[in-house]
Amino acid sequence: MTSTSSNTISSSWASLSDRDQDEFDAEEDIEEEAKKLMTSNRDAVIFVIDASSSMLRAYKSDNKTEIPFRSAIQCASEVMTSKLISDTTTDLVGVVFMGTQKSSNTLQKEHVYVLHSLDSPDIQRVKELNYIVSGEIDFDNEYGSTDDEYPIGDVFWVCSELFNKETSKTLKTKRIFLITDQDNPHASNSVLYSTAITRARDLTESGIQINLFSLNKPDHPFDFNAFYSEIIHSDELDEIPHYNARKNFDSLISQIMAKESPRRSLFSIPFRLFGGDEGIPELTIGVKGYAMIIEKKKPTPRMIHMRSETTRLAESRTKYVCMDTTQELMPDDIKYCYEYGGEKIAFTKAEVSELRRFGQKGLNLIGFKPSNAAKFHYNVDHALFLYPDEMQFEGSRRTFAALHKKMLEMNKVAICYLVKRDNSLPSFVVLEAQAEKLDEDKRQMFPPGFNMIPLPFADDIRPLPPHAKIKSAPDEMIDILKPIVDKLHMKGGFDPYKINNPELGRFYDVLQALAFDKEVPVGVEDLTNPKYTTINKRVGKFIEEFNEESDQRSVELLANRMTINTKKTSSTRGTRGTTRGSSSSDSIDIKSLWEQDKLKTATVDQLKAYVQSTGAKPARLKADLINQVEEYLSSKSSI
Repeated sequence: MTSTSSNTISSSWASLSDRDQDEFDAEEDIEEEAKKLMTSNRDAVIFVIDASSSMLRAYKSDNKTEIPFRSAIQCASEVMTSKLISDTTTDLVGVVFMGTQKSSNTLQKEHVYVLHSLDSPDIQRVKELNYIVSGEIDFDNEYGSTDDEYPIGDVFWVCSELFNKETSKTLKTKRIFLITDQDNPHASNSVLYSTAITRARDLTESGIQINLFSLNKPDHPFDFNAFYSEIIHSDELDEIPHYNARKNFDSLISQIMAKESPRRSLFSIPFRLFGGDEGIPELTIGVKGYAMIIEKKKPTPRMIHMRSETTRLAESRTKYVCMDTTQELMPDDIKYCYEYGGEKIAFTKAEVSELRRFGQKGLNLIGFKPSNAAKFHYNVDHALFLYPDEMQFEGSRRTFAALHKKMLEMNKVAICYLVKRDNSLPSFVVLEAQAEKLDEDKRQMFPPGFNMIPLPFADDIRPLPPHAKIKSAPDEMIDILKPIVDKLHMKGGFDPYKINNPELGRFYDVLQALAFDKEVPVGVEDLTNPKYTTINKRVGKFIEEFNEESDQRSVELLANRMTINTKKTSSTRGTRGTTRGSSSSDSIDIKSLWEQDKLKTATVDQLKAYVQSTGAKPARLKADLINQVEEYLSSKSSI
């Protein structure tokens, strides 16, 4: 199905100032660039799940019983569902069981069952996985389980065959998610041990990455060095693709969901370190740029053709028509103009592109400065993350790693000149080396690389506007606020990753319910709302006291301002004498207020003055002052 839209152009001319000519904009939006990469850089993942008896045995974890095999199937189901309802339906997912009694694969290898070959995720596949998890499909009868030794190299061979069937040039990432609790499948067979290592290395050389998600047995923790350290390794820039669910099976799901999204680069450019002039050899490496944080938005709506037996995505095409001749215009027929002196100066598409070129695209090193030279307020735009690209220039990783290590040691930043694309505006950037950071489980939290921060021009930095002087709060109010701050302090700090967007959550919940013919959920928990019950339980009385004190202070401040304004008005009118009743404004009968149980209406200063008149030292808080007055007057009345 093809959807065609027509744009009419008068006399085959298009002004360079037309807003519709987005294809000639100097800067492309990061989100649009990311969407293009979704279709040009497709991802293929094969879940290889161990089905041996130890994986089918139930274990207790956090006061609940879980079966490792079903947890692994649940992971594959959630990944498929995520890709199905998001904008990544061009990715491919497959599921393979190893250690089954029955076999199903084109290579006729025993104990290897290909449940799903590599294909785009669909609802029927997700439902089949969910049936296995719920037990509606009898796993023992359909597939069976065995503890007999089988060559794990055959598993890698079957996976390689599945990847080889996909010959699409847009398939850029190929990964195997291996989930098992067997740390040494060939402990007593050196021949199968060597064969498995050879098969795994063949996969790595062909661009297929093995990601190991290991599980501990109740009586035996997973030993990575027993076998898998021989086939899974990385250099000093990459994290080791091994993830162990030490705490519970929920951590396995979170780890897999965190790794299922491939790293898609926004651009790939040369990084010229030095040289290039006459007589000086040039040293250039390849780098890729990544957007580390992008706002998650709802997927772009698409037109669907539903008048045939199967629903298909509608293809959108645009054609330009001349207003004068009503003939369709070819790309060579369209001229772009700039009006100058009452005349239209014509440019071809190639000339427009050349006008907007500011040299070759790439990153050019200018020099180095101390790290404190990059001020915090210089960061005026989105920062990107740089990583080496060995596909452009061989040896880029080693040179990149050496530069990264030296800049960290010397505490330096690099100043560079950037032309991100052929038609993009040039800019100056600072490269800040970021060291690798691991968590307590030795999992990578932050990768090593360079943060590329755009530098502002002189016009972008302006002086701060004048602002009023801040008056310090009274000590009494500070003392009231201290316990509120202490009791509401978050021990682990604020973690934005724990708070999901409620609007997106609602959108995807409804979408998933419609896709799987389930009831639409009533609502979604909004974690952005404060926990009012907990806050009231911890600091409710302090908040009430703070509000009372604030209200009283506001009344006093307003009264003082009104008095000052009245005095100013009286002086301007030439009035003389004292205002009637002025002497009574500061005097108040504290004893009468006490008898009427209205001491709270008295100000802090009035209470302090009364306590001082009794010879006692006044307290700082209003509540304590009231107690002092009550104790004093009660003792007097009892005499």
